[in-house]
Amino acid sequence: MNLELAELYTNNHIQALAQANHRAAALMQKHGGGFASALALAYHRADSGNQAKILGAFEHLFERYRRMVSEELENENS
Repeated sequence: MNLELAELYTNNHIQALAQANHRAAALMQKHGGGFASALALAYHRADSGNQAKILGAFEHLFERYRRMVSEELENENS
């Protein structure tokens, strides 16, 4: 893979992950418990550096909600 193609792939992957995290936070804010919804609100209000810190500290929660978003999308497309 040439350098330009690798950079494009990386940028697309980063954008897709950012969108997935944003969707997960939206779902977390709407359907999560008190802590999860407050954490999602903090994620939405944070700058990118603080979003990265939140994701690093609570990856397990974001992963759970990313899976839920993925399942919802699959059900919509079925």
